[in-house]
Amino acid sequence: MTETTFWIQERFPVVYEEGEAKAVLVDITSFNQMEIIVDNLLNREEESEDAVLAASEALRQILSRARQQPPVLDWEQALDEL
Repeated sequence: MTETTFWIQERFPVVYEEGEAKAVLVDITSFNQMEIIVDNLLNREEESEDAVLAASEALRQILSRARQQPPVLDWEQALDEL
């Protein structure tokens, strides 16, 4: 299966105002795909795994410890190192 990055600015005409990108124009097919994705995200049902995780004491402990740590400036590098 080939993965395609569909939602990139280079695929759509860009509207500029005073040399600054202000908007992109999408065709109706692309708009319909975006509408389906957004609708699915907004109307998805809660998964049982979410409720288990939210009720987890372990999660509360992890969050408590994380909040005591200073923020990482380069979080992408820190994540890559894991």
